[in-house]
Amino acid sequence: MAHPLIRIGAPLAVGAIAAVGAIVGATLSRERQRLELEPTARPLAVEGWWSSDASSSLAHAHPAVLIVDADTAQLVDSWDRRTRSRVAHPVVRRTPEWPAAGLLVVDAATGDLLTVVGARGDAGMPAI
Repeated sequence: MAHPLIRIGAPLAVGAIAAVGAIVGATLSRERQRLELEPTARPLAVEGWWSSDASSSLAHAHPAVLIVDADTAQLVDSWDRRTRSRVAHPVVRRTPEWPAAGLLVVDAATGDLLTVVGARGDAGMPAI
């Protein structure tokens, strides 16, 4: 005959181990799904701090950006770091501070000028 504590303790221990296993399994599954996000369907027009996943104060302050042709004020591309995809409904708001030529990196929410890129592929530096 088994000891009464074993009759009570064994099912509780098995249940606790199963619960911990389920929690660990769910966590690993979510982490795997997060890491398996699809890359962009096409490369961005220009790459820089605005398109990286690395932490930076500028990237956190401006998570969604538009890349705009200064000559025509036409949208060239966009990127939202929060969703790792293009900006859903981009709206270009031209401001007087924009230069006359080049590609501009503009905050998608406010329209603030963040960077002027001389030509496609030129990394550009923040205009701060």
